[in-house]
Amino acid sequence: MYKVRFHLGRGAHFMKWQIKNTETDTVSYVNPSENQIAMMNATLKVQPSTAKKIHEGACKTVCAWIQCEAVQILPADRLKVNDHDYRIQFNPKHCPDWINSWNGNVISNDEYNLIFTNDRSLYVVDGSADCTCDDY
Repeated sequence: MYKVRFHLGRGAHFMKWQIKNTETDTVSYVNPSENQIAMMNATLKVQPSTAKKIHEGACKTVCAWIQCEAVQILPADRLKVNDHDYRIQFNPKHCPDWINSWNGNVISNDEYNLIFTNDRSLYVVDGSADCTCDDY
């Protein structure tokens, strides 16, 4: 199992994607301008009480991540956004939940077959799409 989140802490990994393997407790970082991350069998997780405090004005701290069964690191621009894919986002200063950006619906704790990064954005692949990444 993996936890993926955007790293906002100061230092060498600022503004990179953080991937934590929960079984080995190892952490790696991915530069969003150089690579994409595909996350399979993914769930959008949030700590509601912490997110609510941040929404009400507290300083930001880790309170949301994507939990997934597998990750695949790909070259930038390998995966393209299709017409039926949609952007998802989390910013507790604006909303204490994960939301989809086209209608603002709350999607915290929702599960998806495939979520991928595109620079610093996240996209859900429409369930009707076929995705094969056999060459990576």
